[in-house]
Amino acid sequence: IAVDKPAPLPMHPCGRFNRNSLSYILNAVYPGEKIRMTHRLDANTTGIVVMARKQTAAQSLQNQFEKATVAKTYLARVHGRPESEVFECRASISHRPETSGIRIVDGNGQYAWTRFRRVHEFGDGTSLIECYPQTGRTNQIRLHLWSLGLPVMNDPSYLPKLQLGTNQTIGVADPPMCLHAWKLTIQHPNTGIPLELESAPKPWCEIPIDTVNSQSTPRLRQN
Repeated sequence: IAVDKPAPLPMHPCGRFNRNSLSYILNAVYPGEKIRMTHRLDANTTGIVVMARKQTAAQSLQNQFEKATVAKTYLARVHGRPESEVFECRASISHRPETSGIRIVDGNGQYAWTRFRRVHEFGDGTSLIECYPQTGRTNQIRLHLWSLGLPVMNDPSYLPKLQLGTNQTIGVADPPMCLHAWKLTIQHPNTGIPLELESAPKPWCEIPIDTVNSQSTPRLRQN
């Protein structure tokens, strides 16, 4: 099952979210079945999520995510402008969250690696970034961009000027956090054939059509 997850929607019931979770909704859609999550997205992150209806499929997909053979591309709009078009971050991430529930950079933490490519710089001082996580740590993309001084727009936890917030989840009426799971390529658990899934970019991804310089640039519009 591939779902284009909205936000804010957690994967599992937690905190003030009980019925409003992806697992609860899918159990209602597939009554009598056990839907198995193969990976996760933050509640605030939109985009492609893959699940399985059978244990054999779940095992195949989980192995792919654990072995980092899944190709993942995210889109992020960040405060600031990267100095280089292509850059990366390999900062380790804490094994456990802080008391506020937020992960931080920790030299003794879990190894994490994210590659980035600058797509466009907007006139308001923000930039559109393609993100390619090579590992799958909790909050990895958000934390890595924040540690580089490029916090994701409307992130309630990782704020500008290297400040940390006290909230973890945005409200339904709040501006969206600008992180989107755009593309995901897996090996089909039955056939082994590569299967690319794609979610349409959000409005905050759109850039003026006369500035396009890459075939991989997201959906565009006129000024």
